[in-house]
Amino acid sequence: MAARIGRPVAADEIGRVTAFLADVTGLVEDYCGRDLDRRNGQSITLYPEGGCALPVPARYQTSLTVAGVLQNGRGVTDWSFNGRQLTREAGWDDPAVTLTASWGYEAVPASLKAITCSEVIRWLALSPGVESERVGEVEVTFSGASSAQTLSTATRTSLRQGRWRRGVGSLTVWREGPVLDLRGPVVLHD
Repeated sequence: MAARIGRPVAADEIGRVTAFLADVTGLVEDYCGRDLDRRNGQSITLYPEGGCALPVPARYQTSLTVAGVLQNGRGVTDWSFNGRQLTREAGWDDPAVTLTASWGYEAVPASLKAITCSEVIRWLALSPGVESERVGEVEVTFSGASSAQTLSTATRTSLRQGRWRRGVGSLTVWREGPVLDLRGPVVLHD
């Protein structure tokens, strides 16, 4: 933060800056649906819905490594993991499966650090109760007494344009030109 604001963070600002960093990180994680900070050796409980595939929520998929799997209190070894789901030929029929796993970034990517710090700087620049300010033609928007600080539109746009939001997503391909009707010849009747 000191490098980004161009001065040392004053002793009386450290608590506020630390809290804002934690708040923004939490909001970014919630918005993206992913945990960003590294968590090591944690338990994740998943609830299968039958079948051989057990999807792992996107929140845990960032650099996920699975150290062990328990089902009904017993270790399971006949599973494979493809980065998004655990697969087991015998199926996942018990009510709960517990993973011992690690996930999140070892080092948070620079772009996410920049987004987080710029949001904290924006929060620091606003007076309490002020939602936004504008210099040209002086404009101030006040927030309601109960409104909490949130991610700016610019931050949400940056996160949406990046690869951070709920994985890669899908790609829609459009083709220029005439649309072909593959149902066969069309005969018009009077």
